[in-house]
Amino acid sequence: MQQAMSQVLNKIYEPIFSEHSFGYRPRRNAQMAMEEVLQYLNEGYEWIVDLDIEKFFDTVNQDKLISIL
Repeated sequence: MQQAMSQVLNKIYEPIFSEHSFGYRPRRNAQMAMEEVLQYLNEGYEWIVDLDIEKFFDTVNQDKLISIL
């Protein structure tokens, strides 16, 4: 069931995700993320922001989230 839901939701949401997001995305991996980081560093950027929003979902109203999805 989870795989079926994942396939359906990926078709809907994958096209609208940020191109700079790499975590748990199809056809993307950590090496690709590091290559992008190095590209930005070589362009002169000095800040890299890495976010882990796992704990955020502990605070989300699950009923509301399900109704939106």
